[in-house]
Amino acid sequence: MEEIRLTATQAILYATLIHAGIGFVLGLIPLILGIVKKKVRTGVIGIIVGTLGGAILGFLISIPSMAIFTWLILRKEIIAPETDEV
Repeated sequence: MEEIRLTATQAILYATLIHAGIGFVLGLIPLILGIVKKKVRTGVIGIIVGTLGGAILGFLISIPSMAIFTWLILRKEIIAPETDEV
């Protein structure tokens, strides 16, 4: 069996692609929840941030972004009561 050799550039590229793929998979959670809860725009932003964040800093960005965007989708919006001004 032949020995596999990678240059530093190839190793960084492969690590970036693997982490971007993991970020994409984690970003699918807010995307699917966004589609179900009718907040598609927030879900799409979540998958983009998860993928790009995963490519740049790996798990340090992709997991928190998934949690934050999931929370943004699932939270109940507080509606301010109407005031009667005369």
